[in-house]
Amino acid sequence: MFLTLLAWYLVIQLIALAAWPLARGLFAALPDQGWTLAKALGILLMGVLFWLGYSYGLVANERGGAWLALLTVAGISGAVGWRQWRALPAWLADPVRRRYVGTAEALFALAFLAWAVVRMYDPAANHTEQPMDLMFLNSIWASATYPPQDAWLAGYAISYYYLGYWLLAALARLAGGLSLLGVPAVAYNVGQAAWFGLLLLGSFGVAANLLATSGGGQESGDGGLGSGRVLGGGLLAAVAVGVTGNLQGVLEWLYANGLLGDGVARWFQVHNFPANAAVTGRWYIGFDWWWWRSARVLQDLSLTGEHVEVIDEFPFFSYLLGDNHPHVLAMPFVLLAIGLALALLLGPARLAAVRPASPGWGAPLVGLFPLGGLGLAVTVLAVGALLFLNTWDFPPYWLLLVAVIFVAARRPTGEPEAGPGQAFFWAAVAGVLLVVGAGLLYLPYFLTAQSQASGVAPNLLHPTRLRQFLLMFGGFLPAVAALLMICWRERPPDRQRFFLSLAAILGLPVLWLLLFTGLVAGGAFPMAGELPPGAESFVPFIVARWSSRPWTYLLVGTLLAVALALIWERLMDDRPAGDPARLFVLLLTALGLALVYAPEFLYLRDYFGTRMNTVFKFYYQGWLLLALSSAYGVAVLLGNRGRSGSAGWSPAPVAALATLLLICAGLIYPVAGVYSKTGGFQAAQPTLDAGAYLAQAAPAEYAAAAWVRANTPADALVLEAKGASYRADFNRISTLTGRPTLLGWDFHEVQWRGEAYGAMARGRPEVLELIYRTGTAQQIREALDRWQIDYVYVGPAERSTYQITPRDEARLSAVMDLVFEQGDVRIYQRRSPTQRLVH
Repeated sequence: MFLTLLAWYLVIQLIALAAWPLARGLFAALPDQGWTLAKALGILLMGVLFWLGYSYGLVANERGGAWLALLTVAGISGAVGWRQWRALPAWLADPVRRRYVGTAEALFALAFLAWAVVRMYDPAANHTEQPMDLMFLNSIWASATYPPQDAWLAGYAISYYYLGYWLLAALARLAGGLSLLGVPAVAYNVGQAAWFGLLLLGSFGVAANLLATSGGGQESGDGGLGSGRVLGGGLLAAVAVGVTGNLQGVLEWLYANGLLGDGVARWFQVHNFPANAAVTGRWYIGFDWWWWRSARVLQDLSLTGEHVEVIDEFPFFSYLLGDNHPHVLAMPFVLLAIGLALALLLGPARLAAVRPASPGWGAPLVGLFPLGGLGLAVTVLAVGALLFLNTWDFPPYWLLLVAVIFVAARRPTGEPEAGPGQAFFWAAVAGVLLVVGAGLLYLPYFLTAQSQASGVAPNLLHPTRLRQFLLMFGGFLPAVAALLMICWRERPPDRQRFFLSLAAILGLPVLWLLLFTGLVAGGAFPMAGELPPGAESFVPFIVARWSSRPWTYLLVGTLLAVALALIWERLMDDRPAGDPARLFVLLLTALGLALVYAPEFLYLRDYFGTRMNTVFKFYYQGWLLLALSSAYGVAVLLGNRGRSGSAGWSPAPVAALATLLLICAGLIYPVAGVYSKTGGFQAAQPTLDAGAYLAQAAPAEYAAAAWVRANTPADALVLEAKGASYRADFNRISTLTGRPTLLGWDFHEVQWRGEAYGAMARGRPEVLELIYRTGTAQQIREALDRWQIDYVYVGPAERSTYQITPRDEARLSAVMDLVFEQGDVRIYQRRSPTQRLVH
């Protein structure tokens, strides 16, 4: 295990070194010149170049292709500035940089190693949607030709945002890992540890760079990058984004230790709390899944009083759960996009000495980007990758980039030369270019992707209870509110702008809801769900719900209106915008508040028909943005105590201390949660192999999966029983080997493919019934030929699903050869070779 971890660590450092000259050019305006973002940049560039070469048939999906992609990154980077490699020792010789780099590298190494240890004691990919993640990783690994095949729907490409899985697999191609079930089984856990390190490193870097600019780290003589405030603020950001939990963890701990009464616990109305909680008197609360409730603090209720699932994950919950989902795998590259935006914002003023002023409307757009056209191309690649990593993440960071380009175009040489109309024009051009460029760059993906989203719907019945919202975000809000207050004092917005912002933010959602309430009353907009007995209309319930729960809407809407007014004042006024770090944090704050505000009024229609996924994905990014803003706010507000600009007591430091204390209180969650989830670190044989649990739990199936991986072609179709979503005991062969089967987790396939899935799966359930139970030998032979089935797997899931008898297996033996047998597990091979067809 140690050698595997060392190999991954060294490969990531090699990738960062290869990308360093390019990173230093792209992030020249940042105080750390991109050191903390170079790893994410290098991994993304290597992975995307590898994927492009694979998708166009230029390189094989093998280790050599990954190394060629890395050499290409090094070549591009060297062309930008190969002397930066030679100058690196001198660059690091500066004591301030050395202290900063040492802190950053120690943070990454510690996070990587610590989470690898956690995964050693909780390695099994055997619950929730972990089998899905492992299936995707194995499918990508096994797909020799483009597109990567979906192992749970033989003959069809993966229809999900799979770039994160591809990046994991690409790193695994370079670093390797030992397992009877292949490299992906180890990459599942080691990759998660690496991504945890990248998440903390990126969060640290963004916050530290903000604090080290003029308004953050140097205004009080703190000394820039090496100052305690910059390093402390960066570390606080890493903790706030990736380590701390929400305040439900505090309630769980208090209740488990008898310090919270039932009445108070019930007042929060968190689903299954305290109903399924227990007073244990233990510091780690218990070995049950108490930590799950922290991702379900919001509770919506139907009109008949039934629980409606709402997900409010945050990063540490995701890591504790252990699912390698796209929203987790995308996070380091979200931070990369934020870093690119910050570099672009700081660039015009910092780089004015080397870039002459561009005259009027003829200013080339590429002139706004570090490294010109290459910088624009990398920005398109990095921001566009969010469409492929986790599509939900693209719109907010596209909007952030467009806003930053507007600012950059307003002051191309550090002075307010360009008018709002001209700046808006270039921002709009850049926005279109980002979308079109991303569409062209990732065209192979979009040609095979499908979606079951079907528009936007109003949230008429489920305003969020304020107490539950504060359980989720209350730890960040004091510092965010105090920071807005400080920015208001520094440069108060025009009164008209503020009231217009307030009217728009609070008024437009009301008009939206009134419109749809009217449509509901008129029967033009049908609502899902059932009315309570005796009720004739939804309208009274809509009015009652909103009139009794307006407080989240009013609180978040007011904070958002203040943030937008402050931004408006700085962007539209002809005076210089002031401290760029303050402006950027205002943009992050407004974006974070908008993301948690939007699900109050609308949600994306999907298979579930509720706001569950919209809350989930919007809150996840809202957590990241508000955590960064609050960490910056704590560092600045505590550093500015006594400097608030007015005599006497100021609430700002108190608010900063409150946020600091609440973030620290949230650390109860990871400490108790890790001990609980790992079973107290009591595993007899710690391992990083995600499939090793089967060696004890189901040794025959473990041996069968190892045999399939070692003895069958990567594209062999191995028939299994029809899958059951969330059942790890189904589809074990396809999950652990990437060999396709006819039908896997059908509920998930519907989520990924929408209505198209019905036609794709037509005839497959009947074939499974025929081969496993009802068919004659001749019918089985014909079905094997028609569906190009190479192997038939008979394990516990197949026996229980189809009630297989010795007579059924005799029919299989009549047309197939028995090639594997252990316990009650058998594998039969088709006697005639299969000619592969391409869909």
